Amino acid sequence: MAGVAVFPTEVTIYKTLDGPQAQFASIYKPAAVFEQLRAQSASVRYQLSADTEAVKQDAIAKDATPFKFFLAPDGPVVPGSVVLDIDGKYFYDDGDGNIVNQYNPVTGVGLAVGSINYATTEVVIGGFPGREADDPITTVAVLIGDDWSVLQDTTFRAVASPLRPNGFTVRAEDVETGAQYNAQADNQGTLSGDGVVGAINLQQGLAEISFPTPVSAVTVYYNAVSFKQIPLDPDILGLDPVRLPSDGRVPIVRDADILVLTHTQKDVIPTPSAGQVVSAGRDKLYSLWIEDDNQTRLKQAQYTVDLESGTATLADPFTAEDDTSTALVGDLHLVHRVDEMALCTEARIDGTLQLAQPLYHELPANETWVSSAVYLGDLRARMKDWISYTTDVGYDGTGTATSAQYNLLAYPMAIDNRGSVPERWKIRFNGTTSFELYGENRGLVATGSTAVDFSPINPQTGTPYFTLVSDGWGSGWSIGNCVFFDTDAAAAPLWMIRTVLPGQATVDDDQLKIELRGDHN
Repeated sequence: MAGVAVFPTEVTIYKTLDGPQAQFASIYKPAAVFEQLRAQSASVRYQLSADTEAVKQDAIAKDATPFKFFLAPDGPVVPGSVVLDIDGKYFYDDGDGNIVNQYNPVTGVGLAVGSINYATTEVVIGGFPGREADDPITTVAVLIGDDWSVLQDTTFRAVASPLRPNGFTVRAEDVETGAQYNAQADNQGTLSGDGVVGAINLQQGLAEISFPTPVSAVTVYYNAVSFKQIPLDPDILGLDPVRLPSDGRVPIVRDADILVLTHTQKDVIPTPSAGQVVSAGRDKLYSLWIEDDNQTRLKQAQYTVDLESGTATLADPFTAEDDTSTALVGDLHLVHRVDEMALCTEARIDGTLQLAQPLYHELPANETWVSSAVYLGDLRARMKDWISYTTDVGYDGTGTATSAQYNLLAYPMAIDNRGSVPERWKIRFNGTTSFELYGENRGLVATGSTAVDFSPINPQTGTPYFTLVSDGWGSGWSIGNCVFFDTDAAAAPLWMIRTVLPGQATVDDDQLKIELRGDHN
């Protein structure tokens, strides 16, 4: 670039570059003007006022004005596909919008000397050591169009880890046919499906995958669920989290646990008729019932069940209706369940369980549930801590013992497993023979008299909480006297802890069923 002083009457300047650039013309009037000439060479012609011609030639220094040009009329340019030759030296597109030289293909690093707009295909190259303003530029390679990156094998790391077993999936599309490949990892991280092979390290989140044919890189997607440990407040959690394993996994089955294996099967009854005997095809059933297509159960009076032989006999006459005498809908289904209890001798890390004895039934592996049973031991109802005071001292108080007593030796309290509940009781006399029964948690339960047997009814079972016979009451009871005693039920306390993963609700209705099992004699 050079400053040129021009004093003629009129000066016209033309660009002399070849190419599609439009001719540029400027007319200068007599004045002192400094103009920047941005051509590689310039030719100036003018007429002096004396009508004589003169020739004048000046050298204009070249500057480092950026090269600007377009690679193609239309785009886009595929990132990383551009190679330029500038005066015998190669320049590359690094895929991030930079034109670089001194490029190292191993490290992917070079010296940025320009930029590229992938959408418009425009390239701008600035000055760099050794660059001449008239250096020739040749396009060696360029790929126009969408990203056509193709791969058949890929290795990558998930954005988070560790990953949940059975939660990793991957998909991609064939680059030629567009066919979609889908694969899923099992609980060991091994991938399978649609010919895809590979594995994912669940702890580190590192995946190595091979597709059956080349796929488009932009169609490769994966889904995964990762775990993250978050400190929990013991007051909210209800227990000290220090007692939990560091990875949050708590074994539900251990060696020496009692297991319950359950399998339920549903079979259609093609043409139910009066007196028909329907067989489950297996004996020693745990339960059996008949239901319709809406899972509404057939009225119990319409059939009888033989669990030992595994059969159900329809009534004669027979009507397909429920307990409200409403007609059932669609087909009838025989639903039968078998249970097996077994001792676990080994619980392996891969989920395999070894049992102490063979099973009686053939149980399909993919349809059988395995539950761990909580062993409660021998349970029975009982009464304890009988004491009587002259006044009401409360459930935890003490006072003066009454002279009147109930003869528990000759007439012990009758209590059974069905009606008994865990409760602290109080009998308070409001007369010499009449009294009221209170429960610490139930309040006033019943009234009674020493003249008749006393059997307060448990409304949940329809049987007495306990029974005191009239002959056991001695004489001498007064108003205000109180008897305190406790009862235990044939039950044991259980803590139920339910874990729900965070996220949106996936079902409208959810439920939990608890089943009690036992032997009695």
